[in-house]
Amino acid sequence: MKKYFENDELLSIAWRWKKQLILVFLVTFTLSVIISSSWVIAPKYKSFARVYPSNLKSYSEESYSEQMLQLLESDVIRDKLVKEFNLENHYEIEPDDEHRIDQLYKTYNENVTFNKTKFESVEISVRDISPDTAHKMLNRLIEVYNEQVKIIQDTQLKEAVHTLEGVLKNKEQAMDTLEAQINYLRKKYNLLDYKSQVKNISKEYYRLLARPGATTERINKVKKVLDNLTTKGSEFERLVALLEGVRAEYTKIKIEYDSQFKELAREKQYANVIVKGYRSDKKVYPIRWLIISISVASSMLMAFGLISFIDRINRLSK
Repeated sequence: MKKYFENDELLSIAWRWKKQLILVFLVTFTLSVIISSSWVIAPKYKSFARVYPSNLKSYSEESYSEQMLQLLESDVIRDKLVKEFNLENHYEIEPDDEHRIDQLYKTYNENVTFNKTKFESVEISVRDISPDTAHKMLNRLIEVYNEQVKIIQDTQLKEAVHTLEGVLKNKEQAMDTLEAQINYLRKKYNLLDYKSQVKNISKEYYRLLARPGATTERINKVKKVLDNLTTKGSEFERLVALLEGVRAEYTKIKIEYDSQFKELAREKQYANVIVKGYRSDKKVYPIRWLIISISVASSMLMAFGLISFIDRINRLSK
């Protein structure tokens, strides 16, 4: 019952002050319509795209989409867009403003946003007073992102290729040295196949010893060959084994080198566009109905509160 009488009193106040309330409504409505119009607030248009990260390398525990966000929000990409689109002038920032850099970056961050979706893609959106500029900035931003990722990865690949080139050169020098030493033993001591030579020469030597008609000269000649095999054979085998090991290492490193070199030369995209941005023909800011609704509602509420206070004072005075 008390609530009923309170509502009845509010309706009574509204009725007595209806002209004033209607005037407040009309004035507020008119002003909010004017203020939210393009004459006062420049409308903004939005272009957006959704992209998936691709061909990225893992550097930490962060996901590829999080890594993409870090790169998109980097100073390098931001400053490149600021310079290419002359955003300081485009955003009408005064050149003599002592806080112009802060204002520039703040405006950029308000108009260029990145958000990770629940499907691990990234939504890139650009808002601007010009729908053409918004669309061009969006496409250029994706291009710059690809360029910067390529620079980062190519730098690492070039370092890897350069390192592998040095290792291959060292292995080639080692193989040349070992081959020279082996060739020297082959020519100097007639070493070709140590194991088979030792076996055959040993048979020949003992056969000559057992043969009654074998000459001393022939026996000494075979013995000399056998002594050479005994003296230099182990060194020869060691060098051959070392050469085979170095060749195996060289082959393994060469495969890695070729793989890194091909990766460096390969053309790659680091952002797969799944929702392509387009030139918007519908403004997204300001939201006129929201501005008008909030303005009218808040003004009517304040006016009614003030009128209720004045009405109560008037009744108490009477």
